[in-house]
Amino acid sequence: MLNNLTTLRRSKSLLGRRGFAAALGVAVLLGAPSEALSQQTLNVATWGGAYGRAQEEALFEPFAKKTGTVVATEIYGGDAKKLQSLIDNSDTPVDVVDVSAGALDKLCADGLLAPMDTDELNGDGDSGDDFLPGAISKCGVASMAWSTAIVFSRKAFRTAKPGSIAALLDTASYPGKRALPNTPQRTLELALLADGVAPGSVYTELGTPEGADRAFAALDRIKNHVLLWDNAAQPVTWIVDGRATMAAGYSGRLFRAAIGDRNIGILWDGQIYDLDAWAIPKTSTNKTEAMRFIRFATEPAQLAAQAQLTAYGPMRASAIAKVGPHPVIGVDMQSFLPTAPGNFQRALKFDQAWWDRSGASLTQRFNAWANEVRTAAAAREAERKAKAAAAAAKDAPAKAAP
Repeated sequence: MLNNLTTLRRSKSLLGRRGFAAALGVAVLLGAPSEALSQQTLNVATWGGAYGRAQEEALFEPFAKKTGTVVATEIYGGDAKKLQSLIDNSDTPVDVVDVSAGALDKLCADGLLAPMDTDELNGDGDSGDDFLPGAISKCGVASMAWSTAIVFSRKAFRTAKPGSIAALLDTASYPGKRALPNTPQRTLELALLADGVAPGSVYTELGTPEGADRAFAALDRIKNHVLLWDNAAQPVTWIVDGRATMAAGYSGRLFRAAIGDRNIGILWDGQIYDLDAWAIPKTSTNKTEAMRFIRFATEPAQLAAQAQLTAYGPMRASAIAKVGPHPVIGVDMQSFLPTAPGNFQRALKFDQAWWDRSGASLTQRFNAWANEVRTAAAAREAERKAKAAAAAAKDAPAKAAP
């Protein structure tokens, strides 16, 4: 515990209401203020992992230190059912939630979130215009952006490195396998972006029969070069081991790979970004303090502090300018931020709501296409093995006659 810090992690499954009170008692014994039991408690549901640890260091601990409010976090890890139960829990409902843009839209449409008071969001003398487009909505405010971007092997492309998303479809100039998500979401958007469709027109195009045909025709051009991944760790692994030369992967993982291997390059052109946003459930019993926390967490200084730890892109222009080197490893973080000006020029905002409305037929068509890719790949592998076996048999010395 740092000074009089009163940031705690709450786990309903292990503590419950009485267990949490006991934990607060322990906090007092360990050096928290003696009045901790009478202080306000702000219950925050968030993701956990490296992202959650960065939030604790950049947001929760400084807020607790500044205000004296106990910040109790519940890790739900993106599980929609668990988040729903946290919002609906009448015993200790959460006051603030960190959710994806898609979850934010759904929870807002279902009437489960309180309207966001945008007048409360101005910090450090900035106006609401400081937030990047799409950051502020009816029920939430985006804090960070992460993205799907292209990672490539510098070792494979020593003379001419990919400079635009069009390289994804150009196996003549940039040979090798392409590792793509085994899902129509993001894969079809990448196909259209690589085929020359402007980011602002992708979903309009994809929503027409001609646009859908164009996306699949683009993918057909590299059909024999495609590897489909299901695990987010696979794209980087396949680049490192030489199985693929270009891959679509999540920006946080690409950052960690690139700082550890100079042969890893990141192509930001045509990135597809998504948002994490703060929101207040209608069931919150502490909405005033919840809004005070969100105002604090989205101030430029706090957003910059979080970005320096995660390589996620702040959704405020003034915050981006404040991001410096990583505080531990000293790496310049600006080049790894999805929202940095040089990386954000041709970015597409992912639209989960569009997929929920319009994606059923595309999903069915993509699944059939993906099955063809896997079947063809299996046939090529079987043929390769058969040829290898035949060659080995031909080269083997003949057995002596009995």
